[in-house]
Amino acid sequence: MRAMVITFVLLATTAPWTNATASCTEVTINAPFSELDSRYEYPRELLELVMAATAVTDGDCTVKTSPVVMLRERSLHELIHGSIIQVMAEATQSSWEEQLLTVRIPIRKGLQGYRLMMIRNSDQQRIAALNIDQLKQLPSGGGHDWTTTPLMRQAGFNMVAGSDYSSLFRMLDRSRIDTFARGVNEVFHEQQAFNKVYPGLTVDRHWLIYIPLPTYFFVTPRRPDLAERIDRGLRLLISDGRFDQLFMRYFGEDIRRAGLSQRQLIRIDNPNLSSLTPLDDSRLWLIPEDLINRPVPSTANSGRVTPAAGLSGESNHP
Repeated sequence: MRAMVITFVLLATTAPWTNATASCTEVTINAPFSELDSRYEYPRELLELVMAATAVTDGDCTVKTSPVVMLRERSLHELIHGSIIQVMAEATQSSWEEQLLTVRIPIRKGLQGYRLMMIRNSDQQRIAALNIDQLKQLPSGGGHDWTTTPLMRQAGFNMVAGSDYSSLFRMLDRSRIDTFARGVNEVFHEQQAFNKVYPGLTVDRHWLIYIPLPTYFFVTPRRPDLAERIDRGLRLLISDGRFDQLFMRYFGEDIRRAGLSQRQLIRIDNPNLSSLTPLDDSRLWLIPEDLINRPVPSTANSGRVTPAAGLSGESNHP
């Protein structure tokens, strides 16, 4: 299948679809899986900020949430057709980049690739005492269609696929799995949200798994005008600092609580990353030490960044 990937060059004055003339009065994004699923709150607010930043030139555009809850495979299908939803923020996968328009700006600065493990509170000391090989042998949960599940499996983890998002918390509570790796942007909120249902779950304090994992806005191929507007709006927000302000408002406390530099690090390669992944601009990526030490990182410095650089720990490649 011919790739439908759109390549962006940061600070470029034009984009491949700038001749698109369709107007946007509203755009629909995917629905969360339940009332406890807060993963899509940040992408929605960011998209609303993008629409507001471009309203003078493009007109007002309302962001709405689909009334239909869909698994990832269905979401991809609906994005291709563009009638039920037109935009979704998702950790990148080759199949999505091939079939959709990719706004190639990592909206979470790669934070979703910094993964802590949800565990049972009674296992805190036991898991901290394991070595890497022993940790890998434990049954670890993941979504059957998640980007991280096959990557962790290839790295030697004993992965057990859950049927859906909520079922993985139940599986952990019932000891069908022993660990459940979640992004730093997710894990503390999920532990709190599911606490009433599963009070015995907590966040492991010892391990950090790092997988290079950008999250992009993916747009239906039927709306190149919308993809261009989102790209342009994100660049405006990066330039004036509002992107980093929103990022830190949502995730600054999570990064502080995670104590990334004090954890035992396991690195897992992501061979599926496109050569178009914008690794050459440090403004687009999380540098843990910088984000811990200053409330709003500078948007003026540029240069190649290696995410997870400077964190101590052992490396492990698949």
